[in-house]
Amino acid sequence: MGQNFRIGIIGLGGVADAHLSAYRALQHVRVASVCDLREDVARSTALRLSANAYTDYRALLSDGGLDLALVLTPASTHREIVEAAAQAGIHVLCEKPLALSLADGHAMADACRLAGVKLFYGSCYRYLPAVRTAFELIRAGAIGRLILMSEQIVGGGGAAAYKELGPVHYPVGGLGGHGMGLVDHGVHLIDVFSWLAGAPPQRVVGSGQIAGAAAQTEYMIMSFPNGAIGQLLYNGATFSTTLPNEGLFSGGQGWLVDGTLSQSGEWEAEPGSISIYGTEGSMRVFHYANALYLKDRDGQRRIELEGRPAFGHFASQLEDCMDSISGDREPTVGAREGLEALRVVASVYADDISAAKTS
Repeated sequence: MGQNFRIGIIGLGGVADAHLSAYRALQHVRVASVCDLREDVARSTALRLSANAYTDYRALLSDGGLDLALVLTPASTHREIVEAAAQAGIHVLCEKPLALSLADGHAMADACRLAGVKLFYGSCYRYLPAVRTAFELIRAGAIGRLILMSEQIVGGGGAAAYKELGPVHYPVGGLGGHGMGLVDHGVHLIDVFSWLAGAPPQRVVGSGQIAGAAAQTEYMIMSFPNGAIGQLLYNGATFSTTLPNEGLFSGGQGWLVDGTLSQSGEWEAEPGSISIYGTEGSMRVFHYANALYLKDRDGQRRIELEGRPAFGHFASQLEDCMDSISGDREPTVGAREGLEALRVVASVYADDISAAKTS
């Protein structure tokens, strides 16, 4: 696409700021159009980027001239916007989770397939240098046979400070919860664990936060075909047990346990991390802090990383989408991966939602 790759951004919330900051590094990309329901935000962003401003995504799509539309709106709106983009003949990158139900997700995938446009899924963690390097080390046999993957995010400011993302994102009575909970965050790890294990989980148990219900501990245990186990544990309505002087000096940017943003070049008391265990070694992956530690019979050492740390990984993700479009190849992370992650999430919610409706 060269200098002519034009993108339109629909939804100008916090994640859009992260995307836009990363795209400054891509000289061959132009943000041609932006859209947000808040007219002042749309106009000020458009002015800064020399782009066209819209408050109606349908007008942005109908004006055409785009190579890719980015849907960065709440998940509750994804289906209607993606289907409209497909109808307009525009390739689309949709943020996670793909949809609020499998029915909606399949409808989105079908609409894009029938229209002959590509649907990219926003599982951006695959583009973080620490995660990519962990994948490469696993494939190279650095830790032997993979046996366990784990992430835990427990903390916050207590029950009184707990805040859900709200019904704009997740309507009351369905799947939902905190920004660093199972649905809005854990869906990243479902995809990453499947990628690391080489296949989606074949058995899943767990419990997720019902939107609008009292805060609960969320968990998921996944069994993969290769025998590995993946476990997730979340609660944003309590307090961290981090001790003084624990933490890491961050080389990236990201979201902390309490859902706030961190900046690169600062000490983080509790940066998010993934623990990966094998028969011959283990890894601690600080995906946003941009650090990776490998431990085996030779001891523990920090692994050198290459690539763009957060939030630069959004630029790497966009470049992959561009290569897929220009080379007319299947998306590296597309509808299949988005639907699989959604299937896994939905599987632990079925009984929870039924119980909530009858209580």
